[in-house]
Amino acid sequence: MVVENRGQQQSVRYVVDTDRCCGCRRCIRRCQENVWQWDEEHHHAYPKYPDECVLCYQCEMDCLNNVIDIQAIATLQVDPLEYSAELMKKKEAEQ
Repeated sequence: MVVENRGQQQSVRYVVDTDRCCGCRRCIRRCQENVWQWDEEHHHAYPKYPDECVLCYQCEMDCLNNVIDIQAIATLQVDPLEYSAELMKKKEAEQ
């Protein structure tokens, strides 16, 4: 299973080898941001809330069978607060 999330601050691809998932649910317990959920029908974990991911990679590292592969496609290179502050300064300078 491949899930791509193209968010505002980062774009991430989650690759989950569902055939090798042993069902330990360590990824779900390890995730501090509650990104992962269990699919009762197909018996594997999947990223239900990928927007909440902070790219700590704890789920990937804790996975017993190395089922999870998280690939950062693009990440925001600028701090959003600094970017907003610069925009405000430019607007003030124009007025």
